[in-house]
Amino acid sequence: MVAIVLLCSSQSILASVFLSQLTQLEEIRLINFTSFSAGLAELEKVKSSFTEEESQYFALLKGYEKSLAGEYEQAFIYLAPLIQSTSSGIYHFRAKVLAVNLYAISHDYLNAFLLLGELNKELPFIDDAVARAQAVGNIAMLYNGIEKYEIALFYSEQFLNSIKDQQLVCRVLVHKLTSLANLKKNSDFLSEIDHGIATCRKSKEKIPEIIMLRDKMQVLLHLERLSEITSLYQSISEDVVATGYPMLIAGILNITAQAYLRAGDLSNAELLAATALRQIEHTSINFVQTELYKLLADLEKRKGNFEAALAYFEKHSALEKTYQDDKTNQQLAFHLAEGELEVKDKRIALLDKDNELLSLQKNLYEHEVKQNRLLLLLLFSVLIIASFMAYRGMSGRKRFKKIAEFDQLTGISNRYHFNNLAKVALDYCELNAKPAALILFDLDYFKTINDNYGHATGDWALQQVVKTCRNFMRNNDVFGRIGGEEFAVVLPGCHADKAALLAEICRDAIATIDTTESGYQFPLSASFGVSSSDISGYQLKQLLADADLAMYSAKQSGRDQIATYTHLMDTAD
Repeated sequence: MVAIVLLCSSQSILASVFLSQLTQLEEIRLINFTSFSAGLAELEKVKSSFTEEESQYFALLKGYEKSLAGEYEQAFIYLAPLIQSTSSGIYHFRAKVLAVNLYAISHDYLNAFLLLGELNKELPFIDDAVARAQAVGNIAMLYNGIEKYEIALFYSEQFLNSIKDQQLVCRVLVHKLTSLANLKKNSDFLSEIDHGIATCRKSKEKIPEIIMLRDKMQVLLHLERLSEITSLYQSISEDVVATGYPMLIAGILNITAQAYLRAGDLSNAELLAATALRQIEHTSINFVQTELYKLLADLEKRKGNFEAALAYFEKHSALEKTYQDDKTNQQLAFHLAEGELEVKDKRIALLDKDNELLSLQKNLYEHEVKQNRLLLLLLFSVLIIASFMAYRGMSGRKRFKKIAEFDQLTGISNRYHFNNLAKVALDYCELNAKPAALILFDLDYFKTINDNYGHATGDWALQQVVKTCRNFMRNNDVFGRIGGEEFAVVLPGCHADKAALLAEICRDAIATIDTTESGYQFPLSASFGVSSSDISGYQLKQLLADADLAMYSAKQSGRDQIATYTHLMDTAD
């Protein structure tokens, strides 16, 4: 236990002494919770002598103490001032990290994921390795909690690849192993678990070590290696109880009870299951509770006590429904938060596009200065922009959002935004006597894909097509989704032959997309129409109409090909 030496007069205690004691207490937070809590109680008597930094550190540790004790509302009382602080210091960041976990435990998943989004943006700027480890650990734990194990595994591995401190490795490796266990990657798990346990044991990180042992027991249960589970439990039972962590204790008791039940040892199974239930009788509904009631129902059934078995099964069913409802709420909150964060990102993307437009307007202005004949056009453009901004202000936020939105499915411009950007690009080309071309393409037999494989598969196909085609486009090309499965590209500075070459590259790339990733195997192809300013002029409406005629010709000729617009097509039509 960390010895805390307090002098009678708080005025004589040096600030460095308090900070050192707080640091020592944090080091045993996950090793000896009883000593950790007792040390905080002693320091609370002299907290009036703390500096601002010490007060923040103390509040953070009290938040950890209350959260480990299951007193989540009390934990938030200590954390709230740190989170709301205008300071962006390390304690502010670490309080957010802990709050994410507490929100999740308290079933306030929307706030958990919104705060998680903030942490993801702040994380690259945090130099403190301990804080980074805690952030990654809590992020991974949250994703594991909502069964997004692949995402949790990604965060864990990314951190582990960049750190060598064994204590921090232990604190994050535990979450990686939990992900592997739940993904049923048993061979990967078993190849790393003993090294992970040894690392935590060497670092004296008792709780992560016990969590790893719990996960090992769960994997062994899945593999029906029952005797290994019971032997392991007998060797660690005292250490498990010493953690003082009810959910962890109950989880290990549940797995061991399951092993005893499968081995036919009903007496030990019943004893451990009852002990586990007592550990978590005052906690919120969780997976361990549902498993325990199911186990007890099965046990009573084996003993021939059908009435007791029915009673336990009814409790299991009620808890299972509540637990599954909670899981549904988790997923809903995850997607709601994801949507809100995506809207924020889209607004940032809009500002980037506005900056691009401003850059383009600057170029136009420089050309107009050199060519006096364009001065009138510039003044007129400024008048139009001013009028548009005034109109946008009067029409309100809803109108602004409509103009700004991108296509939610593919991430490229929607029809409205495409038209605006395309007209700017075409005007620029016309003013500077540069060529311009337009590609219009439509996916072949797309309705058949939706009908046969579902709209989710159709959406996947649209996303893959856009992702594939964007690889071959320049930064100044204007790419938009202008219909269900119809796309258009404006190519400033390109003649028809260059546009046709790009269309052929895209057509070939679409045809080679591996659709098995969607869960189904089906052909993907598209028909392309190409028009250019050489024949169709610089008006977007005319370029689209002529490209549409060419695309119709490609479809009539058998689909999965390109056609370039000529005047002969008007005659054929």
